Amino acid sequence: MQSVVIVDDEEIPRLIAEKALKEKYGVRCYEDARTALSELSETRPDILLVDLHMPDMDGYAILNAVRQLEDPSLSSIPVVIMTSDDDSDNEVKGFDLGAYDYIRKPLLPDVLIRRVDRIMKREEMLKHLEKKSEIDLLTGLLNRSACVQQINENLQMRRDSGLLLMLDLDNFKMVNDCFGHEMGDRVIARVADILKKLVRSDDVLGRIGGDEFVIFYRGLWSREALRERCDDICHKVKWGIEELLGISPGKEFGISIGIALAPQHGKEFLGLYQRADDAMYKVKSEGKGGHAVYEEYCEMEEEESSIISIAELQDRIEKQDFSGAYEVDYEDFFAVYTVFLKRVGERVHSPVQIVLFTIKRSGKCGSTRCGRAYAFLRRAFKQNYPKRRRHGSLWK
Repeated sequence: MQSVVIVDDEEIPRLIAEKALKEKYGVRCYEDARTALSELSETRPDILLVDLHMPDMDGYAILNAVRQLEDPSLSSIPVVIMTSDDDSDNEVKGFDLGAYDYIRKPLLPDVLIRRVDRIMKREEMLKHLEKKSEIDLLTGLLNRSACVQQINENLQMRRDSGLLLMLDLDNFKMVNDCFGHEMGDRVIARVADILKKLVRSDDVLGRIGGDEFVIFYRGLWSREALRERCDDICHKVKWGIEELLGISPGKEFGISIGIALAPQHGKEFLGLYQRADDAMYKVKSEGKGGHAVYEEYCEMEEEESSIISIAELQDRIEKQDFSGAYEVDYEDFFAVYTVFLKRVGERVHSPVQIVLFTIKRSGKCGSTRCGRAYAFLRRAFKQNYPKRRRHGSLWK
């Protein structure tokens, strides 16, 4: 049942309001404003009716105190001021402080009921719209912004410890390419249904974009319990995708999981997400279809030299299913850099270097000799980065 809290130091208006509303709503009355505020986290009303003129703490002070509360579910409670004043300046002041509405005294029961009914219906509609804006339409899970908000509330307001899992489907592009985008959507929905059965009511589960999901498990977990849960997720997701696609078990499809611990690896979503992403990248680079916890190896990589060999760079590219090289013009080169090389650098915490070779025409170098030099460099790059599939050389 929806509820109303009435705060008025005068007994008669308080009794009139209570009698008018109690048949339809749960009603709690207070003659002292400070007591009403101290019990607000317990009563949690849908509407707060407050008299403007009271000793010690008037309606403006109550309104201001409510709006300053840290709990957003309390600070956003609609506050309606009851007053016999006709001064428009008082109304302006109240609205500036965040008052929802004014009700004139003496209170008329029929008018009061209709006014409260209207506010209740409007708040229900707003909550429904707000809830819809937090939901990913394809899966019914929380979307990215709602995930971030709820996880940060757990970490910062409740001071929770827990685990942040970043989950990324393996070779999902292959599903769209080979089976079509409609099947890709069905795979995403199937994975969401599987994950829903592997979280508790007070955990946070959401889809943060594309084929990426995130889970925040509250509380302390042993390493053994964590390993068993991640193994269970990997097995059930892999089986569910293969069953939906109607294919035999293989290594193509599954899920990779990166894990960060709170508060050890971060006390807010972004820090935990970045570390879980690092751990997930480790899983992807070692063959996909598994899980890893962000550990000291990530910190050690930050201390390594940023200079790497051509062979190591080529090895990293091959592990990203980006084998071979491209032959592109200067503008396209930077597009490739932005979407691939820069992301690799961010994930391994190491700067990415661009090597730019330029052939300059000198007074002794005619167009024929410059053309030969150009052809020589082109052959050299192709020998070091032979064509694979449809790729050419990445150079200028």
